[in-house]
Amino acid sequence: MVHTDLKFFTNEPERDLYSRFVTILKSNTQFFDVLVGYFRASGFFKMYEALDQVENIRILVGLNVDRYTVKIIDRAKDESQYASISTAEGKNIIADEIEKEFESAASSAQVEKGVRVFMDWLKSGKLEMRMYTEAPIHAKVYIMRKDQEKVPDTFGSVITGSSNFSEAGLVNNLEFNVELKDYADVKFALDKFEELWVKGTDICETYIEAVEQHTWMRNDITPYQLYLKTLYEFFKEEINADKENFETLLPEGYMRLQYQMDAVTQARQKLDAYNGVFISDVVGLGKTYICAMLANSFNRNTYKLIVCPPVLVDYWRSVLQEFDVARCDVESLGKLDKIIAKGTEKYSYVFVDEAHRFRNSSTEAFTELHQICRGKKVILISATPINNYTSDVENQIYLFQAKQSGTINGIKNIEGFFRGLNAKLAKKPKGSAAYMEQLRENSEIIRDKLIREVMIRRTRSEIQHYYADDLAKQGLTFPKVGSPEKIIYSFDEETDDAFSQTINIIKDFKYARYTPLLYLKDKKKYATMLAAQRNMGGFMKGILVKRLESSFYAFRKTLDRFIESYEKFIEMSKNGKIYISKKVNVYDLLDDGNTQKLMYLIEQQDVMEFEAKEFSSQFFRDLQADLAQLKSMQFIWSLIETDPKLDEFKSNLTTNPKMKGKKAIVFTESTETAQYLYEELKEIYGERIIYFSGQSSAALKVEIEDSFNPKFKDKNNNKYDLLITTDVLAEGINLHRANVLVNYDLPWNPTRIMQRVGRINRVGTEYDRIYVFNFFPTAQSKKQMPLEERILEKLQAFHDTLGEDFKYLSDEEEVSSKKLFSDLTSDLDSEEESTNPELAYLAIIRQIRDNDPKLFSLIKRLPKKAKAGKNSEKVIGDSTVTFIRQGALKTFFLSDEVETKQMSFMQAIDLIKAEPDDEKVSVSSRFYEQFDSNSDAFDQMLVAEEEVSMEKVMVAGNDAKIIRLLKAMKTEPRLTDDQEQMIDKLIMLWENGEIPAKVSKDVMKKSKVVGDVLELYYEVMKLVPPTYFEERKSQKTQVDGEKQIVLSCYLKTGGTR
Repeated sequence: MVHTDLKFFTNEPERDLYSRFVTILKSNTQFFDVLVGYFRASGFFKMYEALDQVENIRILVGLNVDRYTVKIIDRAKDESQYASISTAEGKNIIADEIEKEFESAASSAQVEKGVRVFMDWLKSGKLEMRMYTEAPIHAKVYIMRKDQEKVPDTFGSVITGSSNFSEAGLVNNLEFNVELKDYADVKFALDKFEELWVKGTDICETYIEAVEQHTWMRNDITPYQLYLKTLYEFFKEEINADKENFETLLPEGYMRLQYQMDAVTQARQKLDAYNGVFISDVVGLGKTYICAMLANSFNRNTYKLIVCPPVLVDYWRSVLQEFDVARCDVESLGKLDKIIAKGTEKYSYVFVDEAHRFRNSSTEAFTELHQICRGKKVILISATPINNYTSDVENQIYLFQAKQSGTINGIKNIEGFFRGLNAKLAKKPKGSAAYMEQLRENSEIIRDKLIREVMIRRTRSEIQHYYADDLAKQGLTFPKVGSPEKIIYSFDEETDDAFSQTINIIKDFKYARYTPLLYLKDKKKYATMLAAQRNMGGFMKGILVKRLESSFYAFRKTLDRFIESYEKFIEMSKNGKIYISKKVNVYDLLDDGNTQKLMYLIEQQDVMEFEAKEFSSQFFRDLQADLAQLKSMQFIWSLIETDPKLDEFKSNLTTNPKMKGKKAIVFTESTETAQYLYEELKEIYGERIIYFSGQSSAALKVEIEDSFNPKFKDKNNNKYDLLITTDVLAEGINLHRANVLVNYDLPWNPTRIMQRVGRINRVGTEYDRIYVFNFFPTAQSKKQMPLEERILEKLQAFHDTLGEDFKYLSDEEEVSSKKLFSDLTSDLDSEEESTNPELAYLAIIRQIRDNDPKLFSLIKRLPKKAKAGKNSEKVIGDSTVTFIRQGALKTFFLSDEVETKQMSFMQAIDLIKAEPDDEKVSVSSRFYEQFDSNSDAFDQMLVAEEEVSMEKVMVAGNDAKIIRLLKAMKTEPRLTDDQEQMIDKLIMLWENGEIPAKVSKDVMKKSKVVGDVLELYYEVMKLVPPTYFEERKSQKTQVDGEKQIVLSCYLKTGGTR
């Protein structure tokens, strides 16, 4: 039973203070006096309608800020007394409190209306506000006096208790308040109030200014100011990084380049937010130096591990020594197992150079690197992290993010994100226009949603444009490269005939020596190895084609080796036994120009042994047929005595003004071609020519650097003008005293050209022009045809010969002879798109800072949740863009009449962008609905991040099968309770997507051959590396901190922008 005459109000049902106030205030109340230590405008918004008929309202507030009010008087006795606060200090405190309140208060049309009434009453005098500064006020007293003309027999009432004048105090909190109606009680309270009121300081103007100038109620913000505020808030951590003193990170003699400093700052932010970052500037911009400075910016007591290709180990060590990076180990990526054996617990950071080598998650190397990176912050360095396969970048992201518990841009299920995109692609016919369009669309989504968040990639043209002032100050320019020059050589009739015959033979060749498992009578047992055997056949075909194009000399040598290999194999088979190597990875051999080493590896007897009778008779027929074809080609080429390619090259070296007398570098993929050129070109260069390959000494590499690296010019050891090398020098060495680069072979993989060009197109070159030359074969007999058609005819011949096996020569998804020709002749200055186009906007806000400090200061002080409206022709219906951040996560949402969706910075800024003279428009009531939708959408996006999420992420493929297997294993009664707990741990690891693909694959294989549950349990425990059972180091998640609604832009349809 509810007692309606009770004098106590607790905010329990039917006893809330707000309802009581409304009843009293609407019943002829003439004066309302409030004495509180804690005033919140939210209390007023709640009650302004009930106060409408009240004649005068007075609010006296205390300053509930202890740090200002307590003053120690006698330290010996530790006595204290309250010191009064100056008027100025008090007003500042009030203004700060108002700003904070409005940042967290709800934004709605209703609240705005209430605030407007509040302001009007303050301006008219109906509402008066004062602050009491002589001592803190903890009282909560509300005095309501009646209109004596209307109710002469009732003086009024006073309510006092625990409730502050806020929505929480009036409605939400459990409080204890009492209402007193006796005249003596009300009069006593009123007299006390009057005593304090007289001593109070008027804060009406303070309140009006704070609300109208420093909260989202401000309505004079222009679209241009809001646009600049967006830039300021988005780049706040980076704006002044260009003023930071990085000299301590730079060795003497190094230029302080702002674009490199910005990369260090951005990389640190991304590492903090996501535990990983790609450093992917295009070649030649100094990624190694950026990483050395980044490593130096970390706590010097932390250990860093650098993993890099073997040829770069010495280079990294020398750079890190020069930059004085402490506690840093450099290891070859070929020694990952040794790193694991030594233990990786001490490392906090792992740098992986040439990270694109770890694109394939099913390799042993990826699995080992995944173990090393677990629980560390990971820096992936690569100028070519992405080709056309989305899995390339996906797998690299898994080195620092778990597949099913990611934190990038609110995407928890990273694997599901990629799976959805791949499913769309799978529906389109491969190679069709629709397929290519979907591929482009997928790439854009991946770039906008994921890559931009974790990658730093700038192109030369961007650096030149956005860092022009800094480059000019350093006297630094980038040379122009332009389109490669074509060196055309022609086959005479006899050579062309030999070429055509060879192409036809290669096309029909069976490669039986390299694909024996395909001829087994019973293939079932080796089903998992058949694909690798087919790959080996395609790979060997690629070797023949590449050597034929490289040089006739290299092709003849390769034929000799093939013949020798076939003859040995056939001889071995006659003895009734056949040995097959099983550990040769064709992908690892792909970059190696040394055919001799390749043959040795293939023939190494790390072997499986077979009886000859296990193979079909077709195998032995194909072996003999292949051998006959090889000898036929050997004979054909023994009759060819000319070398038109070499002749044309010699002619260019001696007569072409762009080459003659210039330092030049010649790249070839064949060590034999390199040796051949070295011998043949001595007649032109004498001792000024040098040849370098994977077998060359470190001492020779030093001599080459003395001749070709400007840094060592002072050593006066300039011995060489022409360097002939394989791709062992395509990375990790600076050779920019040369400005001529010759690709003697067709670079089948155009991305390799950029790596090579990067050796001479580097920061600090003295040249303003770099020349790249590519060779193209043609037939003399087709002279009447246009040059491009003649070239394409030969490229097409190579392409037709390789067919699907072209994939062993190129990373491209779709390759045609036309595309290859286009790639090899296109402008090398027109670089691919970067992932950091927002650089343009960072430059804009820095220009405002430097050129208009007054405007910059104004922008900086615009309130949180600022809003402005503008006309826009880029939206179909009236819309609102809201910028929200929480912790390191910064994101944008757009709400219109149809939907609410997340946007990238680039998409949002395109809508928010404004000019100084753009007119502002008033926001409509629809703005608040859309604002709420954006805010709700952000909250929903983060639900996936919450541990309490009831729905598990969908796990697919082997991971899903293993989870089901483990759950079934857990029902085995023979397991100990410890083993049951370990299975729970395993299930959790697979559910979170923390186990690499190869381990999953190995577990599935093992489950098919081990029937006993306990035995399988021990096999699984052997297959899962111990590092996965260790607790991850606590890492800050991206969404730590409070949600902040930064600003909103209301877009009204129509207008000009």
